[in-house]
Amino acid sequence: MTANTPATRKAKGNRAERKVAEAYRRYDIDPKASRMPMSGAMQWHKGDIWKPNDYKYVDEVKCQETVKFWAWWAQAQSQASMGQIPVLHITANNRPILTVVDMEDYMDLRKQVMDLEKIIKEMEG
Repeated sequence: MTANTPATRKAKGNRAERKVAEAYRRYDIDPKASRMPMSGAMQWHKGDIWKPNDYKYVDEVKCQETVKFWAWWAQAQSQASMGQIPVLHITANNRPILTVVDMEDYMDLRKQVMDLEKIIKEMEG
């Protein structure tokens, strides 16, 4: 089903935002995560997902059939303040949600996980 009117396109985007917020809650990253009211229009918080316990990452969610990847990535970057990491979640009809981060941020996350796994293994003996 293609979203042909502004209302159906907005509803499609809202569903994708709810799914991303629900994932933050399900993975216990931020139990209060929800769609951002007015989708990032507030001066003090940009992005599509409100996460009161996770300010390090700023999320932009796109659910469109026509991919404008670099424009979306630029939007995600522009919404991240000093020290925040932009995250772009993209999807379309009958597609999984893909999450895009800068390679350096991804490598930092992988390194942190590996370091923590090493610490846990050493603690276990």
